[in-house]
Amino acid sequence: MTILLAVLLAPASMEAKKKVKVPEVPQLKNFPSAEISEYRLHGGNVVIQGHLVVPEEAKGEKIPQEVLDKLNGSFTVIMRNYIVHKEKTSVIEFKNDGTFSLNVYVPYPMQVLVYPLGMAYACPGDTINVTIDITKRTKEEGVKFDGTGLGGEVTRLLLLINEKYCRPDLYEEAEEKGLDSLMIWKDQQVEKMDELVRKMNDGLPELAGCSPLASDILRTYILSERLKLICDKYISAEDKLREDSTIDGKAYWQQYFSFVAPRAKYLTDNPLLMISTDDFFFNRLEYQLFRPMHAPRVLYYLPFDYDPKAAEDMAQHKRVFSREFRMNTMNELQEKLHLSPSDFSAQVCQLRDLFTISEWHKDQHDVIADDFAATMTVVSHPELIRQGILAYREYIKEHEIKVVEDKPLTKGDSIFQRIIEPYKGNVLYVDFWEMSCGPCRAGMLHMRDEVEANKDKPVKYLYITDDTPEHCKSFLEPNNIKGEHIHITRSEWGYLQEKFQFSGIPFVVLFDKQGKQREGVTVNQLLEE
Repeated sequence: MTILLAVLLAPASMEAKKKVKVPEVPQLKNFPSAEISEYRLHGGNVVIQGHLVVPEEAKGEKIPQEVLDKLNGSFTVIMRNYIVHKEKTSVIEFKNDGTFSLNVYVPYPMQVLVYPLGMAYACPGDTINVTIDITKRTKEEGVKFDGTGLGGEVTRLLLLINEKYCRPDLYEEAEEKGLDSLMIWKDQQVEKMDELVRKMNDGLPELAGCSPLASDILRTYILSERLKLICDKYISAEDKLREDSTIDGKAYWQQYFSFVAPRAKYLTDNPLLMISTDDFFFNRLEYQLFRPMHAPRVLYYLPFDYDPKAAEDMAQHKRVFSREFRMNTMNELQEKLHLSPSDFSAQVCQLRDLFTISEWHKDQHDVIADDFAATMTVVSHPELIRQGILAYREYIKEHEIKVVEDKPLTKGDSIFQRIIEPYKGNVLYVDFWEMSCGPCRAGMLHMRDEVEANKDKPVKYLYITDDTPEHCKSFLEPNNIKGEHIHITRSEWGYLQEKFQFSGIPFVVLFDKQGKQREGVTVNQLLEE
């Protein structure tokens, strides 16, 4: 009986000892297929030019001034330097013949938003051509992007690539079914990503005839969009992890992003990401994939000069200083996710965090210098070092070197002066908002008590919008939103965007009684001055 049992159980035991075959992770072949010279990563001007296609009967005629007034300011170009968290908005001005031309400086090749028309790839030295056919019924039919050089080549393919490879089902609420369901959904997305890699290795038909560098940029972009989607869903998981104390949040994070390391060569540790993707990609990586960078912590800053008392205090108490914290972050990413200690995207996110923190410290120049020096210890890529140094140089020029320049008034200055003229001599709280912006409406509700409390004081609350009074009435009246409600045209809104350099809303600026724009203060502090 014993021998018989041994014979019967032997196959099962042998089967149990067999190892489960792990699927092979596909790697991009012939990648990168082009060498990127250091100079190719440098910045420079891009010409963005275009024209209106008018009805046949209007060809050769000047465009009426009232039409130009509506057009000018309605179109803007938004450049986001996502390495150092800076952006610049420029207004497009149409000439009488319906053409426009604008020089836009980009710190390196990147996508820029030509609002509200679409994205274009801006490469220094190249020209982007925009055709706007106002005879067509939809934007998709009426707007065409083209251009010269690498910028034109990538721009021509961006829309097609987006539609075919970067539009996964964003409405699939896998996280609503629970954390296990989300993990299964993530694995499915990784499988789709791997399938994309295999298709790229066979050759995407859309990239046939592309230059090697354009092909590398677009392939990197496609895969980065898939990683961005996976990071997006993890945001929802964090809420559930906070609610369920029985689940180890760090272990879940580690398992969720375990797929990255075997694919890091093209997903994160890839210098091509610098010139292929956008601000939203690095934002998701910074706060989701590289979450140790934003773990709750208390940072101490070293005195700029040696201080014996500070040294004694440091010897007695365990302090975490900026340099140690940033190095610990890179070590944790290596230990938990098996990423390279010099992962390119992690270095980008360290720089982003540095320049975000620098805005908090404002005039604490010694603290910022210490943090800059600490951050550069974990940044090793030559181009990122250069970008960091250039950005720090600009920061010093802006915040430490007080240079008064007599600049000519812009159209945005004139529009704003006209708006605030009736309120001179008051502290001004100026809020740019729109009905479609939920945080804008929430902010106005939050401010109601302050507006009421200060109604007899020398302060005016100006709410500026490009929505019509009729559109805003349904929100303002039932919610008793007091203050000065100012409605401007979309064109005027564009010029004010350029003046104050904002693209997102709500956007609030404060002015003291002398009309000077102030930062880092409250309305009540300005009233007390």
